[in-house]
Amino acid sequence: MTALLLLAGLLYSPRLVRGTVRLSADQPRLFPRRRGRGALELCLHSPLPVYVRLEREGQSSLSLLPGGLRGLAWGEFRFSEPLEYSPRYRGEHRLPRVRVFVKDLLGLLEHELSLPQERSSVLAYPEAFPLDSPAFRLTLLADGPEAAGGLEDPSRFAGVREYAPGDPLHRLHWKATARQGRPMVREYARVKSSGVWLHLDLQGQGKPGEVYAEHAASLATSLLLAAERDGLAFGLSVGGLEVGLGRGTDHLARMLQALALADPEAEPHAVPVPPPGVNLILVTQEASSEVIEGALRARARASRVHLIALPEGFYLRPGEGGRPVFGKTDGMLRLLKKKSLLEAEGVRVHILRGNQNIATLSKPT
Repeated sequence: MTALLLLAGLLYSPRLVRGTVRLSADQPRLFPRRRGRGALELCLHSPLPVYVRLEREGQSSLSLLPGGLRGLAWGEFRFSEPLEYSPRYRGEHRLPRVRVFVKDLLGLLEHELSLPQERSSVLAYPEAFPLDSPAFRLTLLADGPEAAGGLEDPSRFAGVREYAPGDPLHRLHWKATARQGRPMVREYARVKSSGVWLHLDLQGQGKPGEVYAEHAASLATSLLLAAERDGLAFGLSVGGLEVGLGRGTDHLARMLQALALADPEAEPHAVPVPPPGVNLILVTQEASSEVIEGALRARARASRVHLIALPEGFYLRPGEGGRPVFGKTDGMLRLLKKKSLLEAEGVRVHILRGNQNIATLSKPT
């Protein structure tokens, strides 16, 4: 009788196991291809000895390979495994599920545990590119009045002064240096920084719309990082979501989160009218009549309006090449017809086709 009870206890022992699973991310927000660390923590309580088999699923979007464990558990059993992930593309990615199986010591019956699982998510921001584009950003500063302690405006030559340690060599004024007999450098006027408002038009459908959303989000991220680096106040509207003007890393993080989760939409949203004096940048693929009218309406209050059109929905990233582009899209033809009108009203139009590198934004237009 005792033997039968012992056998029954061994066979039933897997169903007596209780526990929890926790997968955490130490870096829940980061850019694609950056490495983050996390941990898998398993805690089991088993009144009788059992065999444990753990299967952790892989996660291709986080570059996580599958993992596993086999062992003997009795009493309190704890297992911890470090996780190293690297997002491949933007968006919200949840850490993978874990399956836990237990088997009696005789190896006759295996039971999968239904354990509560706490799984963190990793938010991957859009990929960003360095946009060292003084010719493009200059118009964001040139409308501001001169101000001590402001940002330098390379278009406003203020004179020369004696060289000071730390001055870049390209600022040397050779004629003044020869005349004075000591190193002299150019000095530029400083202007009061103005704000930047970025509107991302998400109108697009199907695969082309998805491609556009990826490239537009990356471009918007790069422009916001450039504005933040220059000390400008910046705001963002993505579809129907708006984040007002502000500064700082927390403010930037809210905008990057909105861009990370942006998806194509069937219809365009109205272009917001920015605060007075703010420079507005519109990014669009379709260049619909709503977007064009919004640009003209915003020009009444904005210091400057830039309209960046991506007719094919993509552009050449740094290092890319060889993408042929044929013909003109309907949106591009519509924009070309209205370009002269837009330029006359103070809306600068930048058309970036699929066979053009993103670096063309830095060239004078």
